[in-house]
Amino acid sequence: MLVVSINYRAFADASEEVEQNSRLTGQVQNLIDENLALQEEIHLLKTDPQIIQREARRIGIGLRPE
Repeated sequence: MLVVSINYRAFADASEEVEQNSRLTGQVQNLIDENLALQEEIHLLKTDPQIIQREARRIGIGLRPE
């Protein structure tokens, strides 16, 4: 009976770790996706004149078109 109890406990712990690993993997993927989107937004804010003008207007800075 003791062996069954120990084996069940080990199985339960392993199952919990697998579930936690799955959750953490999903969170990491979400953060990677968010990071990529932010990097793209930063790139556009630095290089796309239309985006720069839109954001300048949004914060109240008037820019003349080139």
